Amino acid sequence: MPIVFAAALAFLLQHFLGSLAWAGLLAVITWPLHERLLQRGWSRVASASTLVAVLVITLAGPSIFLINTLSNELETVERLLGEINQTGVAAPEWLARLPVVAEPAMKWWQENLAQPGGLSSLIQSTAGEFVPFLTGTARTLGATILTNALYLFLAILTLFILYLHGPAVAHYVDHAGNRLLLKHYAALRRLLPLSVRGTALGLCSVALLEGLVLGLAYAVAGAPAPVLLGVITGYLALIPGGAPLAFTSVSLLLLGQGHAGAALGLFCWGAFELFLVDKFVRPKLIGKRVNLPFLAVLFGLLGGVSTMGVLGLFIGPFMMAVLFWWLRGGETEPVPTIIVAGPEHSAPLP
Repeated sequence: MPIVFAAALAFLLQHFLGSLAWAGLLAVITWPLHERLLQRGWSRVASASTLVAVLVITLAGPSIFLINTLSNELETVERLLGEINQTGVAAPEWLARLPVVAEPAMKWWQENLAQPGGLSSLIQSTAGEFVPFLTGTARTLGATILTNALYLFLAILTLFILYLHGPAVAHYVDHAGNRLLLKHYAALRRLLPLSVRGTALGLCSVALLEGLVLGLAYAVAGAPAPVLLGVITGYLALIPGGAPLAFTSVSLLLLGQGHAGAALGLFCWGAFELFLVDKFVRPKLIGKRVNLPFLAVLFGLLGGVSTMGVLGLFIGPFMMAVLFWWLRGGETEPVPTIIVAGPEHSAPLP
C-alpha cells in the first residue's frame, strides 16, 4: 500500500518533482550554514531569508550582469552594421585564397556585402524566409520561459519553507524511512548528505578553477575582456557542457578576428584542461567524502548526467555510494534518534 500510494503521489506531482528535488538538494547542501547562523542567534526567518537571497543573487546576478553587458555590446554592433551597410565592406584577403570555393565565395561577397546597402537587402531577404519559423519559436520559447520561471519560484519557495521547518520535515522523513527501510535507512540518511555536499564541493571548486585557468588563457591568447569571459566560463562550468561551449566560442571569436594560431592554441589548451578536470580532479573531490574509487565517481557522474540531466550529477554519485556501501558489507547502522521539543522538532537535518 505505501509503495502504491508513493507511485500515485509521484504521478500526481510529476511536473513539480524537479522543483522539489532542487529545493531538497539546496537545503541539504546549505544546511550547515543555516545551523551556523542559528547558533549565532539568528532567527529562522532571518537565516532563511538571508540564505535564499544569497542563492538568488548568486544565480541571477551574473545573468543580469551578462544581459546588461550584451545590451551595450549590441548597441555597438548595431552602429557597426549601420556603417557597413552605408559604405559596404571589402572582401578579406584570405577569402580569395580558399581552395575550391574561393571564386563563388568572392562573387557572393561582391554581390551582397561589398555594395552599399547590400547588407540591408541581405538581412531583409533572409529574415523574410525565417519569419514563420521565428514566430513559432518565439511562442514556444515564451511558454518555456514562463514554465521554468514557475518551477524556479516553487523551488525557492520550497527551500524557504525547508529552512523554516527543516527539523519537522526531517522528523517525518525519518519516521517514514524507518518504517519502509528499517535495516538500511540509517545508512542512506548518512550517505545522502555526504555525497550531495561532496558533489556540490566538486562542482563549485571545478567551476572556480576553470574560470581562473581559462580566464588566464583568454588573456594570453589576446581575447577581448578576458576577465568577463573568465567569469562567464566559471558559471557555465557549473552545468554539463558549459566549459567547452565557452572556450570553443572564444576560440571561434579569435579565429574570426584572424588570430588562427591563438584560436587553435586556446582550443587545444581548453580541451586538455577540461579532460584533466573532468576525468581526474572532479571525481577525486566528489569521491573523497564517501570513500568512492575514481571510476565509480566518474561513471556515476556520466551516467547521471546522460539519463537525468543536471540532477543526475547529484543522484549518480549517491547511487554509487549506496552500491559500494552494499559491496563493502552493508552493515546496519543505528537508527537516528529524533527528539521532539514543543511545537518545533529539534532534530537537525543531516
